[in-house]
Amino acid sequence: MPDIDFFTRSEIKRSIDRIQQLQDSGIFHLDNSGSPLVKSAFIEVLICLRDLMYKTEKYDKRIDFDDDIVKTDDIKDITDTIKYVRDALCHLNSDNHYIEKNCLASYNIVYGKGQMLNIGDSGQSSDYDDDVCFFFGAQKIYLVRHIVRAFGEAKKKLLPLIGQRIE
Repeated sequence: MPDIDFFTRSEIKRSIDRIQQLQDSGIFHLDNSGSPLVKSAFIEVLICLRDLMYKTEKYDKRIDFDDDIVKTDDIKDITDTIKYVRDALCHLNSDNHYIEKNCLASYNIVYGKGQMLNIGDSGQSSDYDDDVCFFFGAQKIYLVRHIVRAFGEAKKKLLPLIGQRIE
């Protein structure tokens, strides 16, 4: 078992608790789609989740599922996708906001299955009726299929390492 200091254990627990709190709040339900707090909650979830992905890779094993991931030279799995989206959210001048060289298409949301836009060979579309899809440039991340799943896997790996039970 890796030696994880008190500060890092506290950060892990705080990130897990905060993501769970935001997830349980219902902020990402369609009924709240017009709330000015959706983006703030999403940013906080992605910041905390990126930290958990980093710590999972450092102290256990990388979370590397790639279902429905838009793969590129830099994006191979969910951990890369989470970093890409977190970077887009936190760095307004990032190229991660562009669907093509001169086409800004960032922080678009589709609730359920649907197409947001189509530009040449690029587009933003969600393939599932039962999920919420967030778009940043040519990348997308699903709430349930990606964020909730990655969060669940991170909890399973990290909670035992910090002496917490998995609920």
